[in-house]
Amino acid sequence: MPDLEKLLTAYEIDVRFPDVSGLEHLDMLRLRSELATFIADLSPEQSMRLQEADKVLLRQRSAFARSIQKIADLADWRRQEKIPSTHWWWYLDVVKELPNSLFDSISSIAA
Repeated sequence: MPDLEKLLTAYEIDVRFPDVSGLEHLDMLRLRSELATFIADLSPEQSMRLQEADKVLLRQRSAFARSIQKIADLADWRRQEKIPSTHWWWYLDVVKELPNSLFDSISSIAA
């Protein structure tokens, strides 16, 4: 099993920088998918940190989507990589248009 603490910390850092390259954001989305496979192994504190990092990602979803769109088409990426619909972070191009108030009320968005 990977070091979940390192993965989580890397994700927490990644979501704070929406202005870096789209390539780095794709790596962040891959990292988030890896974290999703270990949700059951997270401690309650780690789970809360993941939820907070997810909220940061969602608040900045438009900036992340714009950066990624410069180098990749997320819809094509999802099809090619067979990304499951439960991995919502791969749908930033879709959710970027939704109002922030929708996400403010979500208490648990970790998948």
